[in-house]
Amino acid sequence: MQKRNLTLIWLLILNLFTWTAPSAWAAPVSLDQNIKAILAKQAEIRNGFDFVVLGDSRDGADVYARLLTRTGSLHPLFIIHTGDFVKSGDPVEYENYIKQIAAVDIPIVHLPGNHDVRTGPEPYRQYVGEPNWYFDLGDIRFIGLDNGSGKFTPEAVALARETLTNQKTCLVAFHYPPAVGRWGVHAMIADQKGGQGGLVMDLIKKAKAPLVFLGHIHLYDEMAINGTRYIITAGGGAELYSRYNFGKPEYGFVLVQVRPQGITHRWVPLD
Repeated sequence: MQKRNLTLIWLLILNLFTWTAPSAWAAPVSLDQNIKAILAKQAEIRNGFDFVVLGDSRDGADVYARLLTRTGSLHPLFIIHTGDFVKSGDPVEYENYIKQIAAVDIPIVHLPGNHDVRTGPEPYRQYVGEPNWYFDLGDIRFIGLDNGSGKFTPEAVALARETLTNQKTCLVAFHYPPAVGRWGVHAMIADQKGGQGGLVMDLIKKAKAPLVFLGHIHLYDEMAINGTRYIITAGGGAELYSRYNFGKPEYGFVLVQVRPQGITHRWVPLD
C-alpha cells in the first residue's frame, strides 16, 4: 500500500510539473504565438531594437541553421521570414520545418512564398495561421502581405488599405518582388493579369513607408521605388541565383536597427 501511495504521489508531481511548465514554443511556427512573444517584450524596447529579415530557406537546412545561429549571436527582437521555407507545401515538410526551428528562442513571423502554398493554402493556414498580418511596436507598424500565389490576394489588398498609414512608420514585407526594372525577370504577376502590385505599391507610396522586404529571387538586392527602399533578402539557404546580372548571390540576412534617431539596415553575409 505504501509503495502504491508513493507511486501516486510521484505521478501527481509529474502532472503538476507538466501543467505549470508548458513549452514556450509548443508551436514555433504559429503566427499568433510569435506575435504575442514579440509584443510581450514591448516594454524592453524604449531605446530601440533590432530585427532580422531573411527568406527562401527551403532545401538548405544546413545553411539556414547556420544563419539562425549567426542571427542569435546578434540578439534581435524577432525574425521576419519572407517565405519559401518548405519545398512544396506538403504537411510532412511543415512538420520537419517545425522540428528544425523548435529550439530557436527568437520569435519568427512568416509569410507565404510560392513553394509554401504549391499544394494550396490550407497547410500554411493550418500550421502558421493567417497569411496577412500586422502588429505595432510603438510608432513602428509591421505589415505582412500575402502574394505567395504570384499576386496579392483580396485579403492582402484589404489589409494594405486598412493598415498602411503615414501616421506611423510602416515597414512592409511580402514574398514576390514587384515587376519593376531588373526584377521583372523573376517577379510577381503583372497588373494586367491581376497582380495588384501597382495598387499595393501606390498605398506604400502614400504611406511613405521607408522599407519593404522581399524574397523569391535568391540573392540580395535593393531598389529605390517612389521614395521607398525595396530590399530582396532571399539568401536563406535555397540555391543561389547567380544567373542574373544584379545583386549579390550570397547567403545571409538583413539586420535592421530601430533607434530613436532613425532606422538603419545592412546586409550580413554568412561567414
